[in-house]
This record gives sequence, C-alpha cells and structure tokens, in this order.
Amino acid sequence: MRFDAVPIALDGVEDFFATAPFVTRVRRTFDAPPEEVWRVVSGDRMWSWLPSVWGCRYPQDITPTAGTVRDFQMYIHSWMVFAQHEQIIHFDAPRVMRYTALDATLPVFGSWCEEYRVVPEADPGRATVDWTLACAPRYLTNIPGSHHLIRPVAAVLKPVFWFGLGGLARELSVRGPQRTG
Repeated sequence: MRFDAVPIALDGVEDFFATAPFVTRVRRTFDAPPEEVWRVVSGDRMWSWLPSVWGCRYPQDITPTAGTVRDFQMYIHSWMVFAQHEQIIHFDAPRVMRYTALDATLPVFGSWCEEYRVVPEADPGRATVDWTLACAPRYLTNIPGSHHLIRPVAAVLKPVFWFGLGGLARELSVRGPQRTG
C-alpha cells in the first residue's frame, strides 16, 4: 500500500529547500571524472551500496529525463520496508538532477525533494557532489513549533548522510582513497 505524497513542482523547489522543516545539504568530492560520478548519481545503482537499499528502478530501456518516474526500494531480507515513486522534475545531464516523491509506503510521508549537482573540479579527474534533501513529514508539520524540533534532527543526521554518500565511490571504476570535501 502506498500513500500519496505532496509533490514539489519545479518552480517551487527553491522555496521548499528554504522552508521545509527537514533540510540537509551534503558535499563530497570524489577522485573520478564528473561524467563517471554523474553515471552513478543518475543511474539505477544510486544508494545500492547501503544495507537494505536496492537502488532506483527505472522503466525498462529508458534514458532518464524530466517526467521520468522511478521506484526507490528498501528491503530487509525479502520484505519491503520502504518504497517511494520518484518523479524527475529537472534533468540536466551531466550536472543536475532534481526529483520529488509522488507516493510512499509510510503514511506520515508528506513532501520530499532532492537535488544532486555534480560539479567538475579544476582537476578533470575529480568531481564534487552537492546533495540537498528536503522533506516535510505529514502530520508533524501541523504541530506548532515542529520546525524547531525537526531542524536539529537534520543537523544530527548530516554526518550520517555524508558517510552514506561516500559509498558512491564503490560504484566508480576509479577506486582508492576519496578526499573529504
């Protein structure tokens, strides 16, 4: 069973990033060319290095574009514990991808929007990923003062997200120690 989300329109992304109760921004630099980093960020293996994440499933034989809907899934053993349909709302290969959630398996799911920006470094063999994640949980945002409770959670989770994003290096053909950026 999935519960409808409240999708964010492309023209509302910046406002949502500025006002959502939960917003985190993570920046990580990788020892790989921007095109290779983009291949992972926009591909079906994104986040698959984390336990229980199966990655993002695109419709068969499709090149992602604005409007594409993909399915993100998390499993423990063979039981699905979370899934959401994500619609790409901005796709500017090989630099920027934004998507919003259309629905999810959690009833408290409200709005969710992410941006991945791949920034070339001066060294053509390196690229930085700027990742923004913002969400507004349903019901919690109706509680007065909830922004003041949810924002600190984002700050506490930022190092966890930074560590998790670092796993992207496992999907790169160029491996080795990754710089912290």
